Amino acid sequence: GTTRKDQSSNSGSKADINTTRGKSYLNIYEMIKSEVPGVTVNGTSIQLQQGPGSLTSSTEPLFVVDGTIVYQINNIVPSEVRSIPLVKGSAASIYGARGANGVIVITLIK
Repeated sequence: GTTRKDQSSNSGSKADINTTRGKSYLNIYEMIKSEVPGVTVNGTSIQLQQGPGSLTSSTEPLFVVDGTIVYQINNIVPSEVRSIPLVKGSAASIYGARGANGVIVITLIK
């Protein structure tokens, strides 16, 4: 079965990017580490603070940028980020098994 976003429970957090506009970050990983609660960032490795739960050996969350699943976020400029919601638990079920480790959804300023 599938679950729509409006049917799932709200499990996650969201960085309020509007209040961080005055801050300058060197990269997207520094921004996520400072602004998104519930994550651990070690260099370019990101883990949700919920422990491993994936069907694979990976503990990295799924990254979705402007509605598209991506595997690298290195090229994202922090000043172009509008929001970074963190989706985990049952709310991440809309992404299937790939969302088992949680989902970081990045929306860019167009």
